[in-house]
Amino acid sequence: MSNYTFEVANRVVIAVRAKEPSDFKFEIENYQELLNSVARTGSDMIQSSEFNAGGHSWVLIMYPNGNKRENGSGNVSLYLKLVNKPAGGGAVFASFKFFLFDKVRETYITINDVAERRFDAAHLEWGIARALPVAAFKDEKNGLLINNSCALGAEVYVIKNTFTVARLSLVEKETLRSFNWPVYDFSQLRSDTYSQSFPVEGRSWKLRLYPRGNLTGQGKYLSLYLYLEDLADLTGGRKLYVDCTLSIKDQLSGNDHKQTVGFWFDMNNDHRGFDMFLPLAELNNPTKGYKQADTLFVEANLNEMFTLQEIN
Repeated sequence: MSNYTFEVANRVVIAVRAKEPSDFKFEIENYQELLNSVARTGSDMIQSSEFNAGGHSWVLIMYPNGNKRENGSGNVSLYLKLVNKPAGGGAVFASFKFFLFDKVRETYITINDVAERRFDAAHLEWGIARALPVAAFKDEKNGLLINNSCALGAEVYVIKNTFTVARLSLVEKETLRSFNWPVYDFSQLRSDTYSQSFPVEGRSWKLRLYPRGNLTGQGKYLSLYLYLEDLADLTGGRKLYVDCTLSIKDQLSGNDHKQTVGFWFDMNNDHRGFDMFLPLAELNNPTKGYKQADTLFVEANLNEMFTLQEIN
């Protein structure tokens, strides 16, 4: 920036670029006559027409001799104003950049505050009180005011609230969370079989058993799964986490065979369990007590449940 004869205030970033502002350009002709006219009305600022950026209407404001209310005397002050108050007491968060056209070098000086600003009903206008000294603006070597005309500009970067908020909540225990399923005539089963449906916390569940195994457990293991029957409300990112213990009861000594699984149920995932739940060799061992009088007792305990849902 050594080609320019001015310095900028702290917390202000200055740069040079060839590309014109993408949101708004404000050309002022007969600059001195406009200043005289504004002064006669008792005003100290020049305001542009409205322009749209980020889905909102704005105006660019220039204080040619500084915004004295913010200690800008002796400087050109540049401000951005939100035209309409945000509805419902809300706010628009934005960062912005001001432009000054250098007619000598045919480039743009960009000046921006490093902070993001909150535009709300109490504060619709933000800017830079000391964008650059008035003397530097008028110095023809800087190319900003030539032949009594100048050009300003602005780019506005509105920060959209597009993030998602998700809440994970424990489902309080209000119903019995265990289910016992006697499987009679086990040796007569030729394929998979389902339990009757059972309710837990307002949802319908069931168990599915493969007597000779499924997938990786086929031919060597008993396979056992927990199914959630009603998935209608698990949409839009909503999920249900279940910590479940599945058991085959030991009818002789109480040394039950248990495995615990934790799983997220959603519209695309309605079951979880074990391909290799219990080796068939152990199941058929009479000393183990899992199968007595050709009957198994299967149990499911839904230990903990959590819901995950988007709340915005």
